[in-house]
Amino acid sequence: MYAILKIMQNDFNTALKYIEKTFSDNEFEEIMSGNDDIKKAAAVLNLGKIENKNTADLLITHLTNQSGPLREACAFKLSELITYYGKYFQDKNTLNIIIASLNDVNPNVVRFMLKTLKYIDNKEYIFEKLLNKIIDLHREISNKPKRGKAQEHIFTKKCFKIYWALESIKFLIFEKSDIIENNEVLKNKFFDELKALCNIEEYTIREKIAQITGMLKNEEAKIIVEILKEDRNYFVRRYRKDFNENISSR
Repeated sequence: MYAILKIMQNDFNTALKYIEKTFSDNEFEEIMSGNDDIKKAAAVLNLGKIENKNTADLLITHLTNQSGPLREACAFKLSELITYYGKYFQDKNTLNIIIASLNDVNPNVVRFMLKTLKYIDNKEYIFEKLLNKIIDLHREISNKPKRGKAQEHIFTKKCFKIYWALESIKFLIFEKSDIIENNEVLKNKFFDELKALCNIEEYTIREKIAQITGMLKNEEAKIIVEILKEDRNYFVRRYRKDFNENISSR
């Protein structure tokens, strides 16, 4: 994992010392309250259990506004521990941090965080927040034409965030296929946005929409499926077909 290699590269002796050590709750809190990212990340990677909400919160709060290796270490450890200690990660503040980390600039962080979605009870809350984020990002890039390298960079970053937000939604639908069926307003909002995104320039986003609609068996999804069958990009059309075949064979 990148985080471990980065930590050891910076200070091998310190990393080795802390990775091999077992910490009490007080020792863990003291390290996480300090400023040494090497010690923090090593302590996080060595965390074997969560016995109270305070430890859980220390892990969660280091998922954002920290160095890349530390965020990655926290995401990796959370993806392991939430399986057994999910009860500590269900409050709204925690869910908001998880949502933010699902849009991390580091794809490794996002991949680890995607694994945590299975163990979140209020999947509808995360779904709606992600959808609102996608709509806002889409509006921003639609209203600002790409002119020059700076604008191109901004466009690419926002498309990256839309892509991973859609990937998160795909995971949520996989875990709970009827996640929007009982909320007509949210359902209409979701499919309206997917239709709008079918016209976006970035083909990887259209490909992600093909994956999502292939998982759904309703009329709204079928309309989008028909649109994407005629997509100008071969990979979108191919994935649309392959995904249907994979689903039908399950």
